[in-house]
Amino acid sequence: MRSTICGPKMRWGSVFVKARVHTVDPIRGSGDLRIRYVDDDGVLKEEIVSMVVLSVGVKAPNETVELARRLKIGLNKYNFAETAPFAPVETSRPGVYACGIFNEPKDIPSSVMEASAAASAAAGRLASARNTCTIASRVPEEIDVSGEPPRVGVFICNCGINIAGVVDIPAVQAYAETLPHVAFCGQNLFTCSQDSQERMKELIREHRLNRVVVAACSPKTHEEIFMETLEACGLNRYLFEMANIRNQNSWVHAGENVSATEKAKDLVRMAVARAATLKPLVQSRIPVNHRALVVGGGVAGMNAALSLGDQGFEVVLVEKEKELEGFASG
Repeated sequence: MRSTICGPKMRWGSVFVKARVHTVDPIRGSGDLRIRYVDDDGVLKEEIVSMVVLSVGVKAPNETVELARRLKIGLNKYNFAETAPFAPVETSRPGVYACGIFNEPKDIPSSVMEASAAASAAAGRLASARNTCTIASRVPEEIDVSGEPPRVGVFICNCGINIAGVVDIPAVQAYAETLPHVAFCGQNLFTCSQDSQERMKELIREHRLNRVVVAACSPKTHEEIFMETLEACGLNRYLFEMANIRNQNSWVHAGENVSATEKAKDLVRMAVARAATLKPLVQSRIPVNHRALVVGGGVAGMNAALSLGDQGFEVVLVEKEKELEGFASG
């Protein structure tokens, strides 16, 4: 990249140069740079510029090429997926979509947009099969525990070494057993695993637990799993509380084993205290109108409308101008 200053108003300009850079040296007193590079003809050149941006090329890895070969996906001369300008996520094989750097070198925002487009295109092809294999889970009738005193079960997760590598889990378990309303306390290597879930169900029934606390990781990722475990035992899903002793403790206090263990005790104590006050809640079901509104009739809007239509949804496309196509019409 060669930056130049031109014209009476000192406007910046830039030039892309494909080359092998030899050296970049600062020029004293001027702030400029002296760059030496070899061009495509093998000629060594030297220039003085104001700014240099070095961009490293990207080569498709051999594993990607092999994957494309096995999937029978066409590649271009640079070994990236061969796609069309107006169908950038469609490969040469119908039903197989590509996005991100599998298509060509690109940044994260473009990769995210293409991933959404690929998912939408795949959803359109699968629309006719939607919910045909869905099996509704059966949950037992909910047990009324409103008149019972709290019987809290505490399940502490080692999370491999994510938590146990910093926090003294046996010490936290021994402390939790002394807390008010705790009827059972145990630990698991991975509490979210299927085996641990089945064992939790057995312990909930065996100890007649009516509140559950899991001391593990983030509720954003695992709360739903444990709530479903309660429902499978006939308990209201909202009689559950989670103590985040990983993200908010062991991960941020690595190397501080003693203080991390004490903090884990505090988090568990607070979770147990809150769990004892929990009341059953009733979920409301709100019907959804399967009808989409797309604002803007440009290329992006039209493609979004077509994609939603392919998925079986009614679409209303709104454009303020008299004709579609947006900027593409100019």
